Amino acid sequence: MYNSSYSQTKFGYEAKQPLHGSRGKSCGYYMRIIFFFSSLIQSLIIISLVLFLIYGQPEQSAEEKRVKELEVGFNKLSDNNIQLRKEKSELGAQLGARTAEKAAVEKELEKMKSDFNVTEVGLKQRIETCEKRNAVFMTRRPSSPIMQPLLIPNSEVKTLQSLNDQQKAMIGLIEANFTRTVLYMTQERDIAIRDRDKHHQEAIILRRENTMLQEQLTSYTRKCKEDFAHSLDGIKTVTRDFLNRITNLFPHSMTFHLTCDSQREQLEKIRSSCTNLSKDVENKFQVYLDKVGDKVAEIQAESSRLEVTNTHLTSDLALCEKVGKEAAADAAKQLQQKQTIHDNQVERLLLEQNRLRDDKKLLEERLVLKEKELQQQSEASQIKQNGLTPRAPSKWPSNAAPDLSKVPKVR
Repeated sequence: MYNSSYSQTKFGYEAKQPLHGSRGKSCGYYMRIIFFFSSLIQSLIIISLVLFLIYGQPEQSAEEKRVKELEVGFNKLSDNNIQLRKEKSELGAQLGARTAEKAAVEKELEKMKSDFNVTEVGLKQRIETCEKRNAVFMTRRPSSPIMQPLLIPNSEVKTLQSLNDQQKAMIGLIEANFTRTVLYMTQERDIAIRDRDKHHQEAIILRRENTMLQEQLTSYTRKCKEDFAHSLDGIKTVTRDFLNRITNLFPHSMTFHLTCDSQREQLEKIRSSCTNLSKDVENKFQVYLDKVGDKVAEIQAESSRLEVTNTHLTSDLALCEKVGKEAAADAAKQLQQKQTIHDNQVERLLLEQNRLRDDKKLLEERLVLKEKELQQQSEASQIKQNGLTPRAPSKWPSNAAPDLSKVPKVR
C-alpha cells in the first residue's frame, strides 16, 4: 500500500515537473533562438554581399557610360561627315563658277581673235587695194614726173604700218593677258583638284573610321548585353534563394508568440542592425564596384576595337596576298616571255655567227686563191721583164747538173 501510494505520489510529481520546466524556459530559450537566427541572417547577408561583390554589377554601370560615349563620338563623326559634304558641295559650286568664268573668258578671247582676224583681213585687203592702185598709177603716170606718185603711197603705207603696229601691240597685250589669265585659272584649277582629292581622301578615311566605330559599338553592345547578363544570373539566383530563406525563416504559423516588450525591441534592433549593415557594406563596396565596372568596360572596349582592327587587318592581309600572288604570276609570266625572247635572240645570233664563220672561211679560201693568182702573175711579169720565156723542164737524171740558163724562182 505504501509502495503503491508512493509510486502514485512520484508519478504525480513527475507529471507536474514538465509543466514547471516549460514555464522556466519561456524567455531565455526564445532569446537564444532569436540571437541564433539573427546571427544566421547577418552571415547570410555578408555572404550575399560578398557574392554580389564578386559577380555583381550596379544597374547603372560603366558599360552604359561607355555606350553613351561611343554614341556621342558617332554623332560627332556624323556631324563632321555632314560638314565635309557641305564643304564638298560648296567647293563643287565654286569649281562650277570658276569653270563658267573660264568658259566666258575663252569665249571673249575667241571673239577677240575673230575680231583680230577680221581686222587683219581688212588691213590686208586695204594693202592689196593700195598696191593695185599704186601699180595702176605707176602704169598710167608719165615718164617725166617721178616724185609725185611716190608721196601718196608713202603716207598711206606709213598710216597702214602705224595701224598694223597698233594692232600688233594690242594682240601682244591680249596674248599676255590671256596667258596670265590661263596660268591663274590653271593654278586655281590645280588647287581645286588637290582640295577635291584631299576631301575625297578624308571622306574615305572618315567612312572607314565610321564603319569601324559602328562595328566596335555593335560588338561592345553585344558583349555588354550578353556577358553582363550572364554574369548577373548568379546574383539573381543567390538573391532569390536568400529572400526565400529569409521568408521561410519566420513562417506565418509560428508555434510561439513574443509577449515581452524587451524581446520585441531587441528583435527590432537586430533587424535595424542587419539593414544598416547591408547599407554600410553596399556603400563601402559601391566605389570598388564602379572601378571594377569601369575596368571591365575598358577591357571590353579595347577587345571590341582589337577585334574590329583584326578583322580589317585580316581582310587587308588577304587582299595583299591576293595582289602579291597576282604580281608574282605576272612577273613569272613576263619572265617566261622575256626568257623566250632572249632564247630566240640568242638562237638567231648563234645562227648568224655560224653563217659569218662560214662566210669568213669562204673568204679566206678565196683570199688564198687570189694570193696564188697574184703570185703567179708576179712571177710571169718578172719573167717578162727579164726577157726570158718559160720552157718545159727536161727529164734529167737525179745526179745530172742543172741547166745554167734556168733562173731560179724567187718567192
